[in-house]
Amino acid sequence: MPNRNYEKGARFERKIVNEARAKGFIAARTAGSHSKIDIFTIDIKNKVVEFIQAKKGKSGLTKKQKTEFEAMSDEYMVKFKERSE
Repeated sequence: MPNRNYEKGARFERKIVNEARAKGFIAARTAGSHSKIDIFTIDIKNKVVEFIQAKKGKSGLTKKQKTEFEAMSDEYMVKFKERSE
């Protein structure tokens, strides 16, 4: 029996990736990685790398996750963002 939550999340992640690619970005899912990063995008023109945590539904990131992302942004000079639907 398929995991419906996984399927919904994966569809949402693919939607984000497709939107980024339509803008000319390099983008990919980190499917199955179980990491804090669901998607990465690279905007070559503006030299911006984004790591995205995609959340389907209203759950959002926890305060701890937001703090971890902020610390990583300072250390690695990349943008982290949350995208919810």
